[in-house]
Amino acid sequence: MNTETTDLLNFPDGPKPLPQGINVLTILTFIGCAFALLITAATPIFLKMGKKMMDQASSSGKDFTDAQLADMAKAKQMMELTQQNMVPLITIGLLGVIACFVGALWMRKLKKDGYWVYVAGEILPVIGSFILLGTAQFTDWKSYLGLIIPIVFVILYSSQRKYLVK
Repeated sequence: MNTETTDLLNFPDGPKPLPQGINVLTILTFIGCAFALLITAATPIFLKMGKKMMDQASSSGKDFTDAQLADMAKAKQMMELTQQNMVPLITIGLLGVIACFVGALWMRKLKKDGYWVYVAGEILPVIGSFILLGTAQFTDWKSYLGLIIPIVFVILYSSQRKYLVK
């Protein structure tokens, strides 16, 4: 009778453990995808609220500086442009979220193609919104976060590509 036990999770030729960097990045990607999905779905609501607040500010009788009036005009132009392109923007945003999610899932399985699907999911919304909205979308420093975050994540995932073996 054999009394030795074998650890079922410790196969010498079995599945390799998920590298810590890929594990953390994919978890952050899943969180980011959920957040992006909520923001994308709520875009019409946010747009309506923003327009209402602008109209209230304009009719409040408060004196605005020329810089404030210029900023309000830029923001209003951006809102109108976004409203005109709402369906394509939401479609592109949803496709980007799906591609990032699928790419992260594949990278958790150490598949090389997951990296390229993820990169496409990050680039698609940036290029799509630039084509539809142009530079009007860059109204202040916060609007540049939409460029910085994808760049940082693509760089971080690029540093983990060596672990993608399938």
